[in-house]
Amino acid sequence: MNYKISQMGLIAVLFFTTIPAQSTTSDPLESFNRVMFNFNHSFLEYVVNPTTDLLGSRLPESVINAGQNIYSNFTEIEFLLNGILVGDPQAAAISTGRFVVNATLGIGGIFDVASSLGMNRIERDFTGSICQTGLAPGPYIVFPLVGPANLYSAAVLATGIAIEVYLLSFISTTLALADFLLIDIGGTASALRYMRDLPFNTDADPYLVQRTEHLEYVRSSCEKSN
Repeated sequence: MNYKISQMGLIAVLFFTTIPAQSTTSDPLESFNRVMFNFNHSFLEYVVNPTTDLLGSRLPESVINAGQNIYSNFTEIEFLLNGILVGDPQAAAISTGRFVVNATLGIGGIFDVASSLGMNRIERDFTGSICQTGLAPGPYIVFPLVGPANLYSAAVLATGIAIEVYLLSFISTTLALADFLLIDIGGTASALRYMRDLPFNTDADPYLVQRTEHLEYVRSSCEKSN
């Protein structure tokens, strides 16, 4: 199960300075998290799923592929930050180069020109990169319209995305707005859709199932990074 948090946006910054330090596996915000969990499930059930079902069969494959390429290009910021965090300037440079090339020659990322030029995408798990620096990902938290994450790793990524949007605004406010919408709003649907696999119609507590799976993902990612 993929728990990318590249859709955190600025939301994490609101919490970063208000939550006391806790261990990675703790859940000091369980009451808040359960409210957000139920909100996300309702949003998925009554907004995301109907919209996806309505449009999915009507959109041409070329349009879907173009959208995926654009979104993929904007998420290069995650891998740029990963390269910086783990001290790999070459990987950071490749991620930067891919974004610039695809945003220009690729017409806003519609076409993956960078790969055809030999600039292959370098993907690293962001949580693992945080652990590799010696920092703890932080306590478990569920963000509205985003899903499960860990507070400190989310705040680091959110800061990077905020800087990216700010810098893009000097080039084009339209480009900066598109970046924000694609990462923080457009990516919401894909970030939440894995909730379909949770046991909502059984005696199991779906919140606990999701929390256990996420914390296992964090534990595994941190172990691999060490």
